[in-house]
Amino acid sequence: MSESTGHSALTPIRGNLGLAVAMGMGRFFYTPALPLMVAALHWSSAPGAWIATLNYVGYFIGTAVIACGWVEPNRFVYRLSLIVSTLGLAAVALTPNLIWQGSIRTIAGIASGLIFVCVTQRIPANSRKPHHGGISYGGVGFGILVSGAIVLAAGSFADWRQLWLICAAVSALFTIIAWTWPIPARIPQNPTPTEAAAPTETDTDDPAEAATRFEANRRRAMAILSTGYFFQGGGYIIIGTYLVVLAGPVFGATAAASTWLIAGIATAASPLTWSAVAARIGTVKALTVCYCLQVFGALLAVFGSSPVVLIIAAALFGFTFIGVVMMTIGVGTQMGVANASAKLTSWYSIGQIVGPAIVAAALSEHIAAAFVASAVALAIAMVLTLVGVLAGNVGR
Repeated sequence: MSESTGHSALTPIRGNLGLAVAMGMGRFFYTPALPLMVAALHWSSAPGAWIATLNYVGYFIGTAVIACGWVEPNRFVYRLSLIVSTLGLAAVALTPNLIWQGSIRTIAGIASGLIFVCVTQRIPANSRKPHHGGISYGGVGFGILVSGAIVLAAGSFADWRQLWLICAAVSALFTIIAWTWPIPARIPQNPTPTEAAAPTETDTDDPAEAATRFEANRRRAMAILSTGYFFQGGGYIIIGTYLVVLAGPVFGATAAASTWLIAGIATAASPLTWSAVAARIGTVKALTVCYCLQVFGALLAVFGSSPVVLIIAAALFGFTFIGVVMMTIGVGTQMGVANASAKLTSWYSIGQIVGPAIVAAALSEHIAAAFVASAVALAIAMVLTLVGVLAGNVGR
């Protein structure tokens, strides 16, 4: 059986480690490492914020070039992106020059976006069993867990440069295993809709008219789903960005790594849990429960004056955001939309850029209000996502 189509017990593990390289380390190692860099380099808050924003922009570029059809999410793109993401981690350690740091993090964001789409676009096709998708998506949380563990374990004796090099070494090891994720050399541009998404009942005997109505309905459902995913990206990233700020006075210097470790553990367990829940009660109900918990976590963080509250908020953040991602992308791919993962993730990426920008412009002095804004955005995302799922007639 060929590499591009073969199945084995290691297939979900390869997807897991691919997403760990792309997301947990390639994108998110910056979060626990940033406080040490700020302290060592005497940065103000502005450089870190701008570098993080450039990474979000790069991530959007990586997903957008696939969504627009300019780049195929094929084997070459996937493997090249794994290499670039790993080298990007090591390159951060070369110099603290802000132009260099911003450029490297932008390139790393592009690589992360490409890897994410290459893996997630293929998860439904590569999963013989529902839990296989959960294992693959669990790589995001596993990578976050590894990132936090590196900083907690080595932060007391290694400087910021050495931490990035350690992370790069771990990423290289994961890349070797993730290298053979079964993605074809070329990807079909027009996937066949699944049975759930295919038109089964019409009010006309004209096949052409039925197909036109089906296509219009599918476009409408995808537009609604994408809008909801935009609000999800904006709402979730506010929590991910400012939870550390709330935790600072409570946990002290290790706040970022501690809360990130908690979020990573919850994120790693989340996909398997939500795949099982969705299989049992349906995607609509599972998404509703997942979103409600996410909104509750955002509101709970407003009262984050104690370690227990912050631990619960961090756990809810990690436990819910990847569940929403997994189920929403699953719905998009079931609709039979070409490059559904890339298109949805592009809107998610725009939300990630807009969310922190709005908070920085209007709510920077009112962190509690930022979390309320996050909860509102997530509530809007929930409504739109559920409407999109129902309109697309999938995931019932």
